[in-house]
Amino acid sequence: MHGFDRLAPVGILLALCVFSASASAQSNLAQAGVCSRCHVVSVLEWQISGHIEAGTDCQACHGPSAAHVANERNEVSPDRIPRSKAADGLCSTCHNQGCPSTNRTADCLDCHNSHSLTKPQQIQSFQGDRSRDPIHQAVARLAEFRRTMGRAESLVAKQDWAAAKDLFEEAIRQRPGDAEALARIAFCERRLAPELPGFEIAGNEFDAVTGLPLELKVAGTGMVMRLAPGGEFDIGSEEFEGSQPVHTVSIKPFYLGKFEVTQNDWNAVMGTNPSEHNTSGKLPVERVSWRDAQEFVRRLNESVAAGGFRLPTEAEWEYAARSGDDPFQRFEMERHAWYRENSGESAPDADFRKVDTYSTHPVGEKEPNRWGFHDMYGNVWEWTSSLLRGYFYDPSDGRESPTAAGQRVMRGGGYADMADLLHPALRHGERPGRRYRWNGLRVARDIPAANRQ
Repeated sequence: MHGFDRLAPVGILLALCVFSASASAQSNLAQAGVCSRCHVVSVLEWQISGHIEAGTDCQACHGPSAAHVANERNEVSPDRIPRSKAADGLCSTCHNQGCPSTNRTADCLDCHNSHSLTKPQQIQSFQGDRSRDPIHQAVARLAEFRRTMGRAESLVAKQDWAAAKDLFEEAIRQRPGDAEALARIAFCERRLAPELPGFEIAGNEFDAVTGLPLELKVAGTGMVMRLAPGGEFDIGSEEFEGSQPVHTVSIKPFYLGKFEVTQNDWNAVMGTNPSEHNTSGKLPVERVSWRDAQEFVRRLNESVAAGGFRLPTEAEWEYAARSGDDPFQRFEMERHAWYRENSGESAPDADFRKVDTYSTHPVGEKEPNRWGFHDMYGNVWEWTSSLLRGYFYDPSDGRESPTAAGQRVMRGGGYADMADLLHPALRHGERPGRRYRWNGLRVARDIPAANRQ
């Protein structure tokens, strides 16, 4: 947090939190974006004002401030910090006839708080009539909303998805736009209609937050995908210059291949097998370039209903490899990965051995990580959709045109690499046309929209 936010009295925070419970404020909180992660008090003050309904959010006054948001050490200021006369200019963009109360056109901040834009006297005026008191009204609305949510969750526990959905929708009417209630409605819709186009549900495990199946088979293929739940994690490592600085990234839920794409998978889609090591169809496909991987994804999308397959971004890959925030532990690599120390014809007896003495191994023979993904480390390096750029990570990276110039990021290490190169944060850039015997891939897919019931 910055400035005043860090020093805010507890009483002010509590009062503002109550104010933030109002339905209109909560429905517009998303406008504040990531500002609320640091500027708690400022964002809560802003929620009090009528400027939410007018569409005046943080960016309207301060600008996008992308560099400020990206720099978590508070070394870069926002684009604009309106104070004094600068604030007057912003006010006049809407109040072109002057202040609605005084008709003044200058010195607005003499009377008004810079974020809530309310006068202290306004709060005092409600003390004689609690029915008009916004704090009292907010508490009452919040209490009723929580009662409805609690009744709905009791029906979820009974797996009565339809009745639970009805109550969550009632909660939304009580508090329009509430993110928790909207997420629970989507959860119920998923459970009511769990089928996803292009997939066959494998097993009976479902995510408790989204309602999505944890494991799916790609229809008409032997490919299996697992759910990577949404969340935040710290990407990068201070160990590697190219992976600095460590910073927080938010990831939406997505599906990712349980295994690396095998030679059987590749041959079924492409009709070829380019691999150097090809003694078994269960070996990961290798000697494929980034462009080859893009062609594989394109053809897979043509052959499977609804398509949507792609390469993961490097942030998604690291998130899935860490299983959220699982710390990297080199001593556990033997359990999870094929790499230099265990993938050769015999135990290494020298610091250097020819690469021909090492080989890939069939996918799925090592233990999976906490989310059920196999061979995230070792076996073959895996292409991602991301261009090799310096951090901070840009969520739009990897979503640009496949023809964008630059090296593409590979992750995970390979069968002939030492354990240090299997670190989940290590970034390796490679030209998109290179076909090495340790270059493979794993496919991802966005979550299809829930079926409305």
